[in-house]
Amino acid sequence: MPTSVTGMRRTPDRRLLSVIRSVAPPVSGRGFSLIELLVAVFVIVLLTGVVSLNVGRGGADLELDAEVRYLSGLLSYASAEAGLSAADHGLYIGRSREASVAAYEGVWLKRFDQGWVSPRQGVEIFAPLALGNGYELRLILEGQPEADLSPYERDLKLSPQIVTWAGGEVTPGALEWLDARTGELLYRLEWDLLGRMTVMPKGLADEDD
Repeated sequence: MPTSVTGMRRTPDRRLLSVIRSVAPPVSGRGFSLIELLVAVFVIVLLTGVVSLNVGRGGADLELDAEVRYLSGLLSYASAEAGLSAADHGLYIGRSREASVAAYEGVWLKRFDQGWVSPRQGVEIFAPLALGNGYELRLILEGQPEADLSPYERDLKLSPQIVTWAGGEVTPGALEWLDARTGELLYRLEWDLLGRMTVMPKGLADEDD
């Protein structure tokens, strides 16, 4: 005789009950102690911190890589602009006066009869650059001592360290991004007299370039 739906709800399946009892651990009257709870919370916090740290470093690495490649593109553009306008262009890199941590700024300049001054106003691509936020920068120019990265003084009409000449040449050298705490080399952007750029993570040539 078929069993009604009501009868099935009132009478649990004995085989199902036996499976549940065999899988479920026995319930004791003893709960977790305060020390056990604290240890569990500590482990969770520790693991969360490690994951957050790794994610943070990954984001910082991506930002730094983008900064290096963006500057590489700008230097190439400045070189092309110098040739088209028949006027030397340059980039002055110095420490930022406003930042409380290690930070630098890049100021684009153009050579006029009166000396090095800012290029055409309103050209967004030649706007001041924010560089090396949280990093130390080291500028190395071929055949010269390590460049001084003092803050830019507009009234002094300082000359740029990196010059893209109207004839197509570029002051050969390299710019390095260093860990502000350990001094570890993180990135190196290198260029030759002809303006050929090489991006070098950890100082090693990037195979993609």
